Formats: sequence, structure tokens, C-alpha cells
Amino acid sequence: MSGRRTSRSEGQQHPAPPGSDKSHPTSRLRTQFGSEPVDHSQPGQASLQSPSLTGTFRVPASPSSETAAKGAKVAIPRLKRNADAQGEGASRSGGRHRVNHACEPCRHRKTKCSGERPTCRHCQDFKINCYYADGKRDRVKKQFGSMTEKVTDYEKLLRDLQTRASESDAQLIKSALDKETAYDLDEVSAENATVPSVEFVPEEEEAGAESDASAGAGSTGALDRTDEDFTREGARDTGFMGKNSEVTWLQRLKHQNIHGDHNDSDQNEGMRYPPGSSDEIGVSNMDFQVSDTSYHLDDFTVSTFEHVGPYEYPPREIAQQLFNAYMTRVHPTFPIVGKVNLTTQFNKFVSGNVQRPPEKWLAIINLIFAIGAKYAHLIHADWRGDDRDHLIYFTRARMLAVGPDALFQHPDLQAIQIMGLISLYFMSISQINRAWNTIGVAIRWSTALGLNMRNDSPELKDSLKEIRYRVWWAMYSLEHRLCCMTGRVNCILDDHCTTPLPVPVEEGLFETEEASKLLNKEHQQGFRAPGRNSPMNSGTGSNASSTSRSRSQTKASASEARSPSTITRGGDLVWAKDVAPNASLYFLHMVQLTRLTQKVFQQLYNPTAIQGTWSDIQMLIRELDEQCENWYRAVPAVLDFKRNQRDREFYEHRLSLGFFYYSTKMMVHRPCLCRLDRKIPHQSDKSLNFNRMSATTCVDAARDTLRLIPDEPNAVGLVKVGPWWNILHWLVQATTVLMLEISFRAHHMPEDADDVLDAAKKGVRWLHALGHDNVSAQRAWRLCDSMLREASMKIGRDVSDLPNYQPGHSPSHHDTAITGVTQPNFADLAQSQGFQTTNMSQYPIPARAGFGGLDQLMHFDQYSPFGPNMQFPMTLQSGNEAELEFMTPAFHEGQGHHEQERQNPG
Repeated sequence: MSGRRTSRSEGQQHPAPPGSDKSHPTSRLRTQFGSEPVDHSQPGQASLQSPSLTGTFRVPASPSSETAAKGAKVAIPRLKRNADAQGEGASRSGGRHRVNHACEPCRHRKTKCSGERPTCRHCQDFKINCYYADGKRDRVKKQFGSMTEKVTDYEKLLRDLQTRASESDAQLIKSALDKETAYDLDEVSAENATVPSVEFVPEEEEAGAESDASAGAGSTGALDRTDEDFTREGARDTGFMGKNSEVTWLQRLKHQNIHGDHNDSDQNEGMRYPPGSSDEIGVSNMDFQVSDTSYHLDDFTVSTFEHVGPYEYPPREIAQQLFNAYMTRVHPTFPIVGKVNLTTQFNKFVSGNVQRPPEKWLAIINLIFAIGAKYAHLIHADWRGDDRDHLIYFTRARMLAVGPDALFQHPDLQAIQIMGLISLYFMSISQINRAWNTIGVAIRWSTALGLNMRNDSPELKDSLKEIRYRVWWAMYSLEHRLCCMTGRVNCILDDHCTTPLPVPVEEGLFETEEASKLLNKEHQQGFRAPGRNSPMNSGTGSNASSTSRSRSQTKASASEARSPSTITRGGDLVWAKDVAPNASLYFLHMVQLTRLTQKVFQQLYNPTAIQGTWSDIQMLIRELDEQCENWYRAVPAVLDFKRNQRDREFYEHRLSLGFFYYSTKMMVHRPCLCRLDRKIPHQSDKSLNFNRMSATTCVDAARDTLRLIPDEPNAVGLVKVGPWWNILHWLVQATTVLMLEISFRAHHMPEDADDVLDAAKKGVRWLHALGHDNVSAQRAWRLCDSMLREASMKIGRDVSDLPNYQPGHSPSHHDTAITGVTQPNFADLAQSQGFQTTNMSQYPIPARAGFGGLDQLMHFDQYSPFGPNMQFPMTLQSGNEAELEFMTPAFHEGQGHHEQERQNPG
């Protein structure tokens, strides 16, 4: 025996098959590459093979063994590395090394992990908590097992319910179970009764934990409950504030500044803490209540003066200034009244040609005076009176039209106007809670009169229908603004609104041929129908949350939104592109943006939104952001707030749209502005990148908001040309977003930490400047100044250049309001200080019976027909060139980065 034996697992020796020849080519190849058999009969000794005998390789005689030999694989031993030769703790010198599974911190940082356990070398160097999570395949297997158990439980439950259900329902359950069983049997037969294998997606395409995490993982948190008792006395003034309110964002910032470094409080953002946990105790001790971060003046009482004559009125010059201030600075955004007829009637009234006007008409005029008086005080107008004159006018309006039985009367158009103007007045004096309650009544009354529906009455002229349509959209816009500030649900259902969109034509030109085409019935039912001008540009027209749809439907909706066919469907207002620029065109685009932002509330901040997964929220954020961009592409060039334009005529409208647009962007991306990497630790790279980019977009929108105004604060100049009724809300909103990013240690954009801090400082300086004449701004400055100083310490930056003194104002009840001392009401304060009203004229109080006559009442109905030759006796013009000069730096310095070519919507 020469020792020529084949080494097989059984250790047997088989004879060579017939025909075996060592000269065969295969044998020569085996000889050449050294594939000779090895004799392991004597372990530990070298094989006694001879080179001349290596060609006679013996194979099994049986066919099955022959097949196995052909398919056998040769195991290649692993090369020993330094770490293997010297132990796990040895350093790996040279050569490329790839670990099977990297630790989670290295995965998030996208750095190469050394693979040591329990702590890798990178985490040791950076002193980071190192941990290894399950691989994606393991997680999928666990999920598959969990789903199998759930299906089994569901089938058992259905069989149990089948015996207790009605006959028809039992038959449906039986059919469903039989169908599923038949499907399973087919699958088992096709797979030869083997367990089906899970088809794994390549790692770069796998979905991570975002597909399993709750949609409430973002900053919105729990949207279906409150964590505070708002029925108690101290909380009723402010009331409930939802998750899209900047007051709630300030509350979150306050908690983050205090507890963000001591525990992973981000993981509990918006979520209820477990009973007895340290987080719950910390929150309870700190007493984080909504009222602590509210800068509004809802805790001030709004008392009326007792010794005020309801039929008094200011001198003619003052009355004209107040009326003109309202019509030029407020009416284009909130056309609650008919401008042409009301202006004509007002001029007859102040000239003394008309006596004994209706009480409701006088109430409307006094409310306009009240809003104009507040504006005059903020701009330091030469013709302004006492800073409490607006309360005098409001008292008159209240006495004339808001009596004890006002809420029990059937509404009319003027009653709706009065309630809308009262809400607007409350918003202008920062009585947000009262403003929201009042606009709710106005919306109810408007719906009761059918203003939310298209009017096809042949008895009403198209021009008068249009005025009613504008009243509805003004109420709609005001309701939306207040819901945005409070975070409360909107009482308007868009699916039940068929009111045509406002025409982009000024009211005084309604009788022209061009306007008549847009006002006719065909356009009302066609191009101007809100259903054909969806701000979503998706073609779905559904208000349902995307979390209630399947992922395939969501993707289909997204692709539909990008298709050119839906864009040309009318969503970009193609029918209004050729209209000459005017204030009504601005109002049309503002309404469209309001409708879009309303969709954001309904889909992203709806309690049903948290019933899905975080990946559903990401898809929804992507869709809403794309729709915001679609709205911007439809904005005409004259209203483009991102471009550097020398035109000053429409600057006020551009500024208003800019603030509104960036506010919408912040609300869309706010859910991602938190530490989602801690809340969802096993996300895919695609999800992590999306979260970071979305949070960055939110912060960039806040910075863009502040870029609309100069670096050097000028409160009076901003109030003269900006949306002064909402400017404080938007500034606080933007500043809070910036401070949140700083409090997170600039986690999402660390390279821009200094720029973010500079922008936040700019916001605080503007709040300080506005606080000189605005008590609400003083409160906002105190909140934001203290929180920015706390947050800046987390990134080690200096904020000593911020103003640290109280905004200058004369000692009054405002001081006690800020310090928390009980405030006297305005009426008592005025009487104690001997407050004197402006010199007023007075009409004799008319008798109730036969008041004015029918002709007199119809004369003061602003909805009565008017002719095209009616002229405006007053000059209604916007701010002059000097008033707009303060904004020059915003054009030449702050907005340089916005200079870009606009895309063609077509």
C-alpha cells in the first residue's frame, strides 16, 4: 500500500472507477495546481505523497456521491490578523478591516467603527456611550414573528366574534377566514410545506425604525390630550394652546433649557411622563404652565367706560385720519366692510349732511376708529390722541350694537361685520383669547346666512355678491390667523365651502368690462371655484390625514402633486395671471396661502396624525413643503418677497406675504426640530438625513423671516409698512425656533451655530424695540431675552451685547401687569387719573320708534347698489417714501441671498 487514500468525511477508501487515467486533462490540472488528496490516517505526521502519483485522484463510484463531489466547496481559511493573533484588545496594524456590525453612535456619525465590545475605540476616545443594536435582519425576523402572533390572535378573535355576530356579519367573517385559509393552503402547497423565507431588501434600501416608531415621536408629541387643567381660575385667561402655537413652543424651550442636559427629555417631548418618574417630578416642581410663557394680554380686563355717550364722535379731521388709517393699512388684508359705499357714506356723515344714522352703522364706524386709534399710537402719529382712545371708541360700539340680547338676535350682514371687527380689534390689542371666541361667533353667523356658499340668486348683482364673498374670505383669514396663534381647531370645513375665490380687481372697478367677465356666474362656478383652485396642487381635494392612507396612496398623491396636469388644472390661479397688480390680487394670493396653511393644521397637527408611523409624517412633511413651493411659484413677480425689487408700491403686500409664507414653512417642518436621533435610535440613513434637512429648513425659514427686516430695529417704521396686527406673533415664532436649535446645541446645523445665534439676537432686539409702545412686546422680550441667555450657555457663546434694560415707557398699569400684580381695569384707571377724551361732538339720542325711516336705513347699507361714477372724496394712499426708507438695508443687505431666477409655473 502506497498510502494513496482520499480524505473523506467517512474515512473510507474507494476503488478507482473503470477508465480512470492519470493522463486525463482533469487529472493533469489537479496535479498542476496541487489538488492532490491528503492522507489523514496518521494525524500529526506529514503525508507521504509522491509527485508522480498525485494524478490518480479516486472518486466515489455511486452517482449521488459523484454529484456531491462536483458541487463541493473548498473552505479557504481566514487570514490571521494581528488582532486575532494577539487578542481582541490588540491594535490592528495595517490592512483593511471591516466589522460585521458597527455600534449605533458610529452609524449615526457615519464614521468607521473598530468593532470592539462592549465599547469601540471611537466611543472610548470621544467618551460616548457605546451600544450595539440588533441588526436589521434580526429586527425584521422579530417583526415577522410578532406579526405572525398578531394574525393568529386576530383569527382567534374573529372566530370568537363569529358566534356572537349577526347572521350577515358572521357570514362575512366566515368568508374572510375561508379566503385567508385557502390562500395559506395554496402558498403551503407551492412552497412544499416549507416555512416561507423573508425577502430582505438591500441594506441601503431597507426601512429603519422610522417605519415602526409612532408619528408622535416628533415635536408635536401627543395631540389628543392636554397636560394641564384649563378650567382653573389661573388658566382660563390664556386658555388651551395647541402644538402649533408659539406659546407652546416657548413652553417646550423653557423645559429644554432646564432639563435638556440632565436627561433625555427630548425623548419625552409632547409625551406624558410615567407616574413618579424624575421627569414628571421635575416638570411639576418647575410648574411649566402655558400661562407662564404667554406674552398676550388676556389676563387684562377689558372694561368699558360708564360715562361715554354712544352718539359722540371725534372732530372731522381726526375722524378722517382714523378712517383713512384703517382703509389703507388693514382693509386690503381683511376686507370685512364694503370699501366704496362705506367711504361715500362716511364722508356724508362727517360732513353733517346726514343725521341719525343706524346704530349698527355707527358701531362699525366706531370699531374702525378704535383700530385706527391703536395704529396711530404705535406709529406716533401727530394727530393721535391719548393712548387709551381706542377703548372709548370700543365702548361706544359695544353700547350701540352689543347689548344683552345681541347673541340671541337673528344675525344680519352688519352684525357679522361688527363681530368680525371686534375680533380684529381684540387681536390688535393682544387679547387673543377674546378675539378667538368672537370670531367663532362671526363664523357661525356667516354660515347661518350662507356666506360660505356660492350665491346664484338672480336678484343680486354680481358686484354685490363679490362683496359678500370677500366678507367671507376675510372672516376665514382672521379665523385662521387666530387658530395659528392659539393652536386651536378651526371651525371651518373647507369641503363645505363653495364660496368663489375673490377676484383680483379693486372694488371701485367692478363695473368695468374686464371685471364683469371675472364676476359673472360662469367664472364663479368654473375658474374661481375653490375646488378647482386647490392650494395643495395634488388633485386629491381630501382633508384626510395621510396617516390614514396606505403608503402606496401617499406616494401616488405625491407623484400626482408633481405632475404638470394638476398644475394646469387651476391650482396656480392661471386665470388671474394677466391681471394688473393691485391690492385685490394680493388678497387673492393671501387667501390661497391661508387655505394651504389650514391644510397643514388639519393634516399635520390633527390628533389622527399621530396614529400612523414616523415615516408617514415624513412623507406628509415632504408633500406639504412641495405644496408651499407650488404656491410660491404662482405668486406674481410684483409680489415676490424673495427678490430685490425697487418697486415700493406693493412693498407692504410683499412683506405681509413673506412673513406668512415663512411662518407656514416653520409649521410644516417644526415636527423635525427635536432630537429624533434619541427618540428613534435605529433609523435608516435616509430617515436621519430627512430629519436633519427638515429641521434645517425650519431654522432657515426663521432666519429668512428676520431677513425681511433690517438689522437695526426701527419699531415705528416697521409698524407703518408691516402687518402690525400680526408682526409680534411672527417675530416671536421665528425667534423661538432659533432658540430651540441653540438649546439643542445646534445639533442639526453645528456649522451655522454663530449665524443662528446672531439671528436670534436680532429677533430679541426687535422685540425690545417694539416693547417701547407695546405691553405685549415687553412681555415677549422678557421671555425671549431670558431664554436666549440660558440657551446660549449650551454652545458657549456670549450674549452680553443684548439690551438688558426695560423698554422705556411711562410708569403706568403696564408695570404691574408685567410683574404679576393685580391690574386695575382700564376704566377705573382712566377715572382715577382724570382721563379726558378727545373733544367730541354729539348727536341727540334718537327715539327708538320709527328710527330714520326705511330710506335712511337703506342709504346706510353698504351692500346697496352703487354706480361706477362714485368717487372717493378722501385720498387713500399708503406710506410715503420717507416712511419706507427704513427698509432699505433689508433690500440691499439682508436679502442678497434670495436673489434667484423664478421658475416658470407653466
